Amino acid sequence: MTIFSEATRSASTGHDSPRGVAQQPDRITAGTEGVVNDQQAASGSVYAKPPRNQHIELLRVFAIISIAVFHVFLSWFTQAAGLGAHQQQIVDSHAELLAASFPSMWAMGVINLLGSWGNHVFFMISGFFLIPSLAEYSHEFDYWRSQVVPTLKRCLTVVLSVLFYGFIALAVNAWIMPLPGAGSVSWWGMGLEFIWLYLVFVALAPMIAWGIERIGSAKAEILAFAVLAVVYALNAYIAFVAQGDLDGRGLGDWRKQMSAVTYLVSFIFAGLIGKRVRNTSIGGSEPKARQWWRKPRIILWMMIVVCLLTLLLTGVLAASGRYALLYALSFKSTSLIACALAVLALLFCASAQRSIRVAAVFRARVVSALAPGILGFYIAQSLMHALWFAPCYAAMRTMLAHAMGQGAAVQAMWLIAFFAFGIVFALLFAVVVCLFDRFLRQPVLRALRLLR
Repeated sequence: MTIFSEATRSASTGHDSPRGVAQQPDRITAGTEGVVNDQQAASGSVYAKPPRNQHIELLRVFAIISIAVFHVFLSWFTQAAGLGAHQQQIVDSHAELLAASFPSMWAMGVINLLGSWGNHVFFMISGFFLIPSLAEYSHEFDYWRSQVVPTLKRCLTVVLSVLFYGFIALAVNAWIMPLPGAGSVSWWGMGLEFIWLYLVFVALAPMIAWGIERIGSAKAEILAFAVLAVVYALNAYIAFVAQGDLDGRGLGDWRKQMSAVTYLVSFIFAGLIGKRVRNTSIGGSEPKARQWWRKPRIILWMMIVVCLLTLLLTGVLAASGRYALLYALSFKSTSLIACALAVLALLFCASAQRSIRVAAVFRARVVSALAPGILGFYIAQSLMHALWFAPCYAAMRTMLAHAMGQGAAVQAMWLIAFFAFGIVFALLFAVVVCLFDRFLRQPVLRALRLLR
């Protein structure tokens, strides 16, 4: 939840030369920040600031919005499904109105999957760009020495970003409103678990890339698919059979650790995909007819099929009142459906060659303004959860209260207003935080030469 464009801006998506063909020493490649020299990408040095890959940046923005909407509706979904009945707030939240509405439960089941999808997208985008660039550069004599400073900069970016928003949250707690747990170990630690996971992945990226290059892409892909099958088999067992006590999980709980393993697999798997896309871009040995991952139309149809099947599955579960299974589909963001859709979305954005022409200039400006704020958004919404959640929850609860005891038509109108408000609130919240991040955190990091 997760996360983050800054740490991946030193990676690129260039085109590898086929074996036996000399590579140009100053070859230019297109990356998340634009055009970057391959060795500069791996070493972290950049001399120019060309346009970004707008497709990938737009995917980041969609992921941010998905995460925001997910957090707005999560508590309502758990209450309506009866999973949060031990919480006092369910007594007067009127969530039972949602539980009695098939369209409402269907919508929230899909929203929950969207949140899981957004988490995977964050990790995958980073692995997709970072690992292939590092793997290509890993043959250089000074690889390990050259990676020390760039890796430290990526990690320092995450740590300083947490401190930046942490101090703001402590100020809010002291002078504006109390934030539960503010300043505690769990607030800094488990409250930001996905941020710290990302920090670990970024720190391990040079070693992961070096290992993949030594194993070989083909063997690494076979191994990754095997690990992926085992991981999601265990995730299915946890979600549908052994969820356990969600409030009592600590770092030592194997089910808690499986979440970390799942995102690490997504990070590495996306890196392997990125490596294959790079290796088959120009003059690859594999026939172009078999390179389906570079054909956006095929990928788009695959996404449509998966989405339709997902809507059918969630609709059947919601209609039959099997809310526990509906919740388990996206349990703790370890959903295979969300992972598959994240992979397809990433491949589609990476393979698309032309931009959508409708309001292209406006879209590019909006994306450029919002996408770099992903890391800041995730940290801010986690540390200051009560600041934005309390007024949103109160407003949505009021809408449900007005719907109670009304006729079917009136209830339907209030439920529509309930969902419309939640989605608009999440969208505006994400935009405000990303713009705040753009004008405050990012300039500070640029002054420290951690961003460009």
